[in-house]
Amino acid sequence: MLTYLSLHLNKWKKRPGLALFILLFPLLVTILSYPFFQKAAEETAVPVAIVDEDESLYSTTVLKRVKEADRLRVISMSSSEAEKGVRKGEIEAAFIIKKGFQDTLQNGEIEETITWVRSNESTLDVFAKEAIGAELMRISLNAKAGNTLEQSSSVSFEKGFQYADQFWEPDPLFQMDFKKRSSEALAQEPYTLASWQMVTIELYFLYAWVVAILFLKTLVADQRTGRLQRIMITQHTTFSYFAGHFLVMVVMSLGLFLPATIALFFLSTAPLPFIAEWSAWAVVVLGTTLVITWFFFMGLGRKRWTVIVLIVLALGSFTLTAADIGLTLAWPHSWLVHKP
Repeated sequence: MLTYLSLHLNKWKKRPGLALFILLFPLLVTILSYPFFQKAAEETAVPVAIVDEDESLYSTTVLKRVKEADRLRVISMSSSEAEKGVRKGEIEAAFIIKKGFQDTLQNGEIEETITWVRSNESTLDVFAKEAIGAELMRISLNAKAGNTLEQSSSVSFEKGFQYADQFWEPDPLFQMDFKKRSSEALAQEPYTLASWQMVTIELYFLYAWVVAILFLKTLVADQRTGRLQRIMITQHTTFSYFAGHFLVMVVMSLGLFLPATIALFFLSTAPLPFIAEWSAWAVVVLGTTLVITWFFFMGLGRKRWTVIVLIVLALGSFTLTAADIGLTLAWPHSWLVHKP
């Protein structure tokens, strides 16, 4: 088996530039593109919907100010449209400003004025929640100041409201002074991959798989040129030949996939236990995929058309898993991303 590994190494030595490019391509893509992916992820606006059922001065003010918040893309919708958008994943969350919003705030109350609609997959709607919560508190405190001044003096509610509002610009008059301390004793949330990181890993998996499938063309060529028959005559067996080629395919695929994936984890400052766990799972999934690919190829007679079919299956695995349109558990890419 090692003989065939050395033979392929000698082949690649004849074209070192191409061999290095194939091997280092995913790793170079990771290193060069990561800063751009990271910046895009940080600057991506989170789509949220706001339903204004009150259509009052206060609700309009909240809507206007939240639209000016960073990292948010606020869309005005009806209640039914917003709930449908959340279910479909078109928006992260919806915030329904209930009818009577202004009257409730003017009475000094804030409970049950806004309904927060989200799905189990919503993760980034916290930015909108904080922005809306800040505006809700601002208007509520201004209204309380207006009520207090109106009841204790001759100042009208509107003048008291406006007077209190000036202390929020350019920054709130009262702010929390947070003290930094070590978080070693605190329980940390489990590390999770961002969606763009998951898609990148899926692309690396596809690349390693397709290169492995293309490698099978060497077996087709050996059979077509008669080399396999000559090996059978001289060695009386083809076990070492096939075992050696399978070993080369596995080593090559792991060499293409693992370094780039681990580099992505390190650039993302993922914790070492997470990297180790994910890498082990990726090796299991890729190894299983290569075994299935090998037996599929061998079982169908090592024909040229089987290589094309396998490439189509690999592309389908990536596309259907990324699209998440159902029946994904039958595909290797889905096994990869749905780690137990």
